[in-house]
Amino acid sequence: MLDVKDKKILFELDFNARQSNTKIAKKVGLSKEVVNYRIKRLEKLGIITNYYSVINIAKLGFMFCRLFIRFQNVDPKKEQEIIEWAKKHKSIGWIIRTQGPWDIVFIIWAKHINEFRDVTEEICFKYSQFFQSKQVSIATSIYHFKHNYLFDTNDYSSLILGGTTELEDYDDVDTKILGMLSEDGRMSTIDIAQQLSVTPNTIKYRIRELMKKGILQGVRAGIDIRKMGFQRYKVLLVLSNMNKDGFRRLVEFLRCEPNVIYITEAVGPADIEFEIDVRNNEHLNEFMNKVRYEFSDTLKDYTACMTYSEEEINYLPLEKHHEKAGAKNQNEAK
Repeated sequence: MLDVKDKKILFELDFNARQSNTKIAKKVGLSKEVVNYRIKRLEKLGIITNYYSVINIAKLGFMFCRLFIRFQNVDPKKEQEIIEWAKKHKSIGWIIRTQGPWDIVFIIWAKHINEFRDVTEEICFKYSQFFQSKQVSIATSIYHFKHNYLFDTNDYSSLILGGTTELEDYDDVDTKILGMLSEDGRMSTIDIAQQLSVTPNTIKYRIRELMKKGILQGVRAGIDIRKMGFQRYKVLLVLSNMNKDGFRRLVEFLRCEPNVIYITEAVGPADIEFEIDVRNNEHLNEFMNKVRYEFSDTLKDYTACMTYSEEEINYLPLEKHHEKAGAKNQNEAK
């Protein structure tokens, strides 16, 4: 379905979807008109599903919290009701449906642990009769990688969320820009400027500053890997006898695997997590056998669940962040 030129275009959109089609055309050796046509074709085929901004909300004073849920006594109608309710929740930014030990994962943005508890309680008070079990975890660092296996490339650069970071100042204009880019990462600076009643140059400057501060990490094209014969698995590793050097060696091992898309360091039941795109179960088993062999002295156990739908991806839930606030003011209020 995809030829070499399609793959090159997708490669350019993977981490830097805001670059112009003119720039992409120069890089891939096509005319701007052909690039326009090919991108629209990829969108029409559903291979490109959307364009979303990757925002390091840790720099805005928020934590990456996760709630893993196993359903019970749930029919498709009730499951969809829960998902639709979660989509409207101001603190839930990512909703993932999985198959395996967990049925759904909610990514919750919280300023502190008590806020995470409050949101978790709100969910449970409303729907706990449909939960067989649940598990919580807080991500401390999340690494995004390119779809190297799709593009036949070896570019292991990453977008990094969380980690050891300082809070950055931001204002209402910044949050509105981030909000618009969360809905449409390729929205033009002219359109953003018109909606905010400022000049396009102001928008360009603001976006540059957000990237310089590390708040806006990049804008990615959402790619439906299922249309290319792949499926995504989330794998949670439990380790033993692990030291700092061994842990970093494991991260490096995963980073250099072309099919690994995310690596997550977290505080929770798992010591490290990763997401990998594979052809089938056999492909996954082959890779996990490599992991077991390379880290036989430290890998105690692992759990894998297939991700079959991402219902929501929003690194800046709009209802929450349209408030006029800044990290500096948040600190002063604490």
